[in-house]
Amino acid sequence: MEHDLVLSRAICELYQHPVIGENLVFRGGTALHKLFFAQGGRFSEDLDFVQIHAKPIGDTVSIIHECLDPWLGKPAWKQNQGRFTLYYRFETESKPVVARKVKIEINTREHFNVLPLIRKKYSVENTWFSGMANVLTYSLEELVGTKLRALYQRKKGRDLYDYWYVKKYHTLNSAEVIKIFQQYMAHGNQSASRAEYEKNIFFKQMDTVFTNDIMPLLAAPFLSEYDMHAAFQMVVNDFASQLPGDAWKGNESP
Repeated sequence: MEHDLVLSRAICELYQHPVIGENLVFRGGTALHKLFFAQGGRFSEDLDFVQIHAKPIGDTVSIIHECLDPWLGKPAWKQNQGRFTLYYRFETESKPVVARKVKIEINTREHFNVLPLIRKKYSVENTWFSGMANVLTYSLEELVGTKLRALYQRKKGRDLYDYWYVKKYHTLNSAEVIKIFQQYMAHGNQSASRAEYEKNIFFKQMDTVFTNDIMPLLAAPFLSEYDMHAAFQMVVNDFASQLPGDAWKGNESP
C-alpha cells in the first residue's frame, strides 16, 4: 500500500510542474491502472514515460530531482541509448520496515504517437498526501497497442494481464488498436505477422519467467478471477487473428 501511494504522489508531484507536463507522456501498465482503471487488480512497480521532443533530457531530469528528491532522497541513475532511468529507494513507515524502490524510466528516442495525446485528471486523497494533476498520456487504444507490442517483445506476464483486464471491463476500438500496434512496430523497423504473434505467445504460456511475473502483483480478489489460459486465447481471438497472414501451423493452439 505504501509503495502504491508513493507512485501516486510521484505522478501528482511531477505533473504539477509545467515542464513535465509539456515534455513527458505517461505510458505503460501503471498509466493504464492509475488513469483508466478504478480498480485494476494489480500493483505497479515503476513509472514509464516517453520524451515528447527530440532534445537533451538534462533539464527534464533536473525537474524530476526537484519534484521528488526532497521526499524520496537522491536516486541512482543510468543512461543508455534511448533510455534514461532513475532508481529511488525508500523504507516503508509501517512495521515490519521493508526496503522498496521506485524506478522511473524515460524513453528518449520514441518521439512518436498515432492518436492525439490527451490529459487525464488524476487525484490522490490520503492523510499522508493529497494532490491533483492533469497528466499527459495516450488514448486507451494507444496504450493498449503499445502494451500488445510489449507482450510480443518481452517476457512479462503483466502485459497479458493488462490486456485481459482492458478487454474484460472496457470497450475498445479494436481496429484502432491493430493499426496502432502495426504503426509502432513499423516505426521501430519491425513487423509481426499473425503466425509470428501466435507462435510467440504460444511459447510464452510455457515460460515460467513469463507466467510467474504477474502473480506477486495481483490483489487477492483477482488471483481467483484471472485465468491466464483464457487471457492467451483472448489475445489470439481478438487481436492476433486480425494481423496479416495465415494462422500459425503449430501442433496446438494457445
